Amino acid sequence: MAARQDAGFAAVVDLDGAPHDPAPAPFHQPVLALTQAIGPQTDPDYLPHLTRVLALSTATTYRLTVPGAAHLTFTDAPLCLPPVPSLVGSADRSDVPGPTAAARLAFLDHTLRGTPGDPAAALTAYGELTVHHACGGA
Repeated sequence: MAARQDAGFAAVVDLDGAPHDPAPAPFHQPVLALTQAIGPQTDPDYLPHLTRVLALSTATTYRLTVPGAAHLTFTDAPLCLPPVPSLVGSADRSDVPGPTAAARLAFLDHTLRGTPGDPAAALTAYGELTVHHACGGA
């Protein structure tokens, strides 16, 4: 929500979070949303709401579903918590931080530093990617 209110944010990285605003509002900065694989225990409104917000955005957005991830995968929790898949995912705990950090780096390098190339090509190495191209506007 801070990035929507402050144009000083040049990019947004969403770590398996759903927008909690009552009315869907677009982002005006590029967004990388890293998500866990959606399963029967996932809030059924989570992915539709996130997808709707990303599709409204005026900059290109990326939703990357990381295989074997759970909600806490995107933190350092898998290195510290017991290996409970519902908490930390089914991926090997020592392999978890690398792909999510690499995906964030690829996105931020392109977005903030202008590294040439297509960030989508780099991101597909880390999971299932959905790209929402900018709808225009300011």
